[in-house]
Amino acid sequence: MSESKFQFINTPSQLEQACIEISQCKVLCVDTEFHRESTYYSEFALLQIYGNSQCWIIDPIELTDLTPIWEIMANPEILKVFHAGRQDVEIVVKESGSMPLPLFDSQVAAALLGYGQQVGFGNLVQRITKQELAKGESFSDWKARPLREKQLEYAADDVIWLMPIYQHLKERLEALGRLSWLDEEQATLCDPATYEMDEANVFWRVKGSNRLKGRQLAVLRSLAAWREQQAQRNNIPRRRMIGDEQLIEIARRDKLTLEAMGRMRGVNPGFVKRHGDTILEVWQAGVDAPQESWPKLPARRHNSRGTDLRLEMLDTLVRLKAEEGEIASTILASKSDLSELASWGYRCKGEAPEVACLHGWRYELVGHDLLRLLRGEICLHLNPDTGMPVITEFSADQTS
Repeated sequence: MSESKFQFINTPSQLEQACIEISQCKVLCVDTEFHRESTYYSEFALLQIYGNSQCWIIDPIELTDLTPIWEIMANPEILKVFHAGRQDVEIVVKESGSMPLPLFDSQVAAALLGYGQQVGFGNLVQRITKQELAKGESFSDWKARPLREKQLEYAADDVIWLMPIYQHLKERLEALGRLSWLDEEQATLCDPATYEMDEANVFWRVKGSNRLKGRQLAVLRSLAAWREQQAQRNNIPRRRMIGDEQLIEIARRDKLTLEAMGRMRGVNPGFVKRHGDTILEVWQAGVDAPQESWPKLPARRHNSRGTDLRLEMLDTLVRLKAEEGEIASTILASKSDLSELASWGYRCKGEAPEVACLHGWRYELVGHDLLRLLRGEICLHLNPDTGMPVITEFSADQTS
């Protein structure tokens, strides 16, 4: 093993010594390797940590008790840095029962600095440090033992290079006064509820749910909750139980029998034999749900005259503000947010829609001007010298 680059930890005594060293760090760069192709829960295969110019690669397969490291990860005095950390944090929470707070997500931070909304780690490293990271081990079998030297070096690089990325991004955020923006953007990532499955609402994640309504949605809600419970209990992907298309088809049926279920494309006889009677009960429970409990689709705004033109103008303003602020336009305002505003913007009657770009730092940077544009208080026109759009205030005479 390349001791100069990392320490490989796979015995209790090594872990004890590593935790003494790790606990002295104020900032830890963290990454995990895992598999999730054939399971509901991630199969945790490796934990990489970097801090104080040292790198530790911890083997959770050989080490069955990682309590000492989880206590460090939960220490509120130590900052944990991740890149696109949603699944990493989920693993930490599942394995330890605690949130690794406070945390810093370099992908989120990069989006606030104009690197794009979901920039990859290798791309970010290359753009900031000019270093090209090896990609050959991306699809390695991280559960296989022993791990190869190249695998371990690849895993170590993911946290070793995360430190200069973090330092650069933090410095830029501070210089631009955007650290508070990061807190706002990471709110969901830092919320324990994010990592708890809400079985009652999981049906909204079923592809095609927006095509159902009324009692059909009530049936789908029952079916999706049952599937979620079964997938968790058996630790298999949802689709291995029954696919989204099949759930939608069952939810649509006015009548359901075992014979009809067995004739559905994508539903195998073994599934009907094992779960058919239960599916009938779950389907019936959804059918019998009182009407007042039926899920309701979000109200859709009807397009009015000029909606598409307003959308183009709003999008132009967002891209202009994004360029001025050196920030990804898609993080400033999503297409769905702008569509909501464009639909509402005809005569601007009633309260403005509840969209992210009208709150917090987004409102300050672009939301206020989006409303002013819709109300005719400002306009966009081309600067003949630069060929770029510019914002002009309307005077009282011009708007009358």
